Amino acid sequence: MLPIITLGSYIYRSSKAGVNAAMRSLAIDLAPRGIHTAILHPGWVRTDMGGSHGLIDAPESVQGMRSVIASLDENSSGRFSNYDGTEIPW
Repeated sequence: MLPIITLGSYIYRSSKAGVNAAMRSLAIDLAPRGIHTAILHPGWVRTDMGGSHGLIDAPESVQGMRSVIASLDENSSGRFSNYDGTEIPW
């Protein structure tokens, strides 16, 4: 028997993909103005949404994302990055 997949998963996933694509396009359009964009994945965080089995806590996630933002430049703008700075491939 196949697992049941809720419709909410499709809507959530497609909206996230749409935001990522829009930010990538924005990075290209804003590059001539010297404006950089960050597309960040906060990680699996222990929160009400992420659940108690998340791998990291909120302060660790925020600290990592702040570090990624602080190091943004023309070479990293528009990349999809994990909270720890590793690039997430499209």
